[in-house]
Amino acid sequence: MFYALAGIPLGLVMFQSIGERMNTFAARLLRFAKKASGRAPVVNHIDLIFVAFGLGTFLMAFGALAFSRYENWTYFDSLYYCFTTLTTIGFGDFVALQKGGALQNQPDYVVFSLVFILFGLTVISAAMNLLVLRFLTMNTEDERRDEQ
Repeated sequence: MFYALAGIPLGLVMFQSIGERMNTFAARLLRFAKKASGRAPVVNHIDLIFVAFGLGTFLMAFGALAFSRYENWTYFDSLYYCFTTLTTIGFGDFVALQKGGALQNQPDYVVFSLVFILFGLTVISAAMNLLVLRFLTMNTEDERRDEQ
């Protein structure tokens, strides 16, 4: 319990920090792509939100495909598992690595699961961070408009 008191907030700060770095990297890539296509290299929050949610959707779809193969779940059960895991809802009705001694017999699957969950949590936290920033800027703009 004492570990959770310090570990959970530190974990959240870590994922937010990594997410901010991912958003900075995505903004640079978008600026480069826009400049290469001859458009103005201006990237706003909406562009980054679409990229983050697109990457999150792709990640969940790819993860669902892999988990359906390894766990012998249906694709929709695997998609449900990916969604509940990456959004940290985690009901526990589907748990990976529990069948057939997967922890001992399938080290590649264990590594995939670990990387998928950590990278997925980072992508989802980056998307949530962008969404929160967008709502904060909208709120600030509304307050400025109300003052005038």
